[in-house]
Amino acid sequence: AKVMDLIDLRAKWEAFGWQVIDIEKGNDMAAVVAGLGKAKSLTGNGKPVLILLHTEMGYGVDFMAGTHKWHGVAPNDEQLENALGQLEETLGDY
Repeated sequence: AKVMDLIDLRAKWEAFGWQVIDIEKGNDMAAVVAGLGKAKSLTGNGKPVLILLHTEMGYGVDFMAGTHKWHGVAPNDEQLENALGQLEETLGDY
C-alpha cells in the first residue's frame, strides 16, 4: 500500500463485469482448490470469473515472511537450505 496502493481490486474487476471470488487464505491450498471449484460452478453465465487470492509474502519461511525484500531476489545457498528446511512439506514437489 505504501508503494503502489491498488485500493479495492474487487470493485475494479466488478466494474468491468467480472464475477470475483475472494480467497482470504490464499496460501492455503485447500482454500485455493475450493475456490477453483466455486469458480468452475460459476462459469457459463456470460461473465468471466476472477479468483482474488489474499496471500502473505514469504509464507512459511521465517526470514522471508511479511517483507518485500525477497521479491525478485534469490537466496544464497545457505539461505536456500534454511528456507527449504522450513518447508519440508513442499520437498515432494521440489
